[in-house]
Amino acid sequence: MVKRPVSVAISCWFLVLSSLSALASAYLGRNDPSMLAGMGHGVIPAEVQYAMMLFSLGLTLVTALAMLQRQRGARTVYLIWGVIDIAFCLATLPLKMNVLPGALMFAVICAFLYSPKSNAWFSPRKAANDACMTPA
Repeated sequence: MVKRPVSVAISCWFLVLSSLSALASAYLGRNDPSMLAGMGHGVIPAEVQYAMMLFSLGLTLVTALAMLQRQRGARTVYLIWGVIDIAFCLATLPLKMNVLPGALMFAVICAFLYSPKSNAWFSPRKAANDACMTPA
């Protein structure tokens, strides 16, 4: 049995804790005038941005928990949604530089999640009695 790589554990727990903290912050700041003013500068209405933020944080939380349980498809969902989210933010936000820190963090986490040790951990497990029936 292959042990979970430390980089996967740290990345996933970082995603879990940061998602929970951002969800709490978004909930507590939902009526904050400065937050609403900042969202008002975007192309998309603040309510839609808020709903998308909650969806994205929820999806990140679920995929991180699934990755901790060795669900291979969760990393693919995280990767695809992250790329879509970054592209959408670049297309709609007036200040493109605000996307850079999140995009860099996303790239680092994906590098950890798709490292050779992580790939070995996420690969399907073979049964102990599987025998290769093809000639050598």
